[in-house]
Amino acid sequence: MFKLARWIITAAALLWLWNRVTGEGITSQGTLLMTMVYGQFVFWPLLVLWIVPAIFRHRPPKAKKHDLSVFSAGISHDHIALDQERDKLWIRDPARGERYLDRNDILSIRTAFDVRGSVTNQRLELQVRDVEHPLWQVPFVRHSDRRHKGMERNGAERDEWFARLKAWTGLSTVR
Repeated sequence: MFKLARWIITAAALLWLWNRVTGEGITSQGTLLMTMVYGQFVFWPLLVLWIVPAIFRHRPPKAKKHDLSVFSAGISHDHIALDQERDKLWIRDPARGERYLDRNDILSIRTAFDVRGSVTNQRLELQVRDVEHPLWQVPFVRHSDRRHKGMERNGAERDEWFARLKAWTGLSTVR
């Protein structure tokens, strides 16, 4: 909705500028000065409408550069990757950081989500053999969760990784 409004406002501003330039002619000194003065009231808000959203748009996290002697991702996502040859899993928890796991380090896996206003955050929760940090959360936030379609895509990717990890670990009971 915001994008549509932004395009409509930009088109109206360009139409106004076109009418000022072609309608009255911009050759006279007064018309040029008035166009420049009123143009400031159009130019700066348009700049804000285009630059601020570009600054704050969601960017996917940078891909992890793994040491190929330790880990070679065969299947990967933004915060999780699987190396089937070495039998290792790499996960990234925004709160705890990154870590590599062996198949037998994982005790249980479950899907989870939480809703805050209009935003739904999808994640996998892995309970691991670690006394300090037994619960790791892997978020699935590649697509915008403000829209129903993005929420469904994130949920589908989460469910796909859940099934993949369940098959990889051989866990029959998932908490």
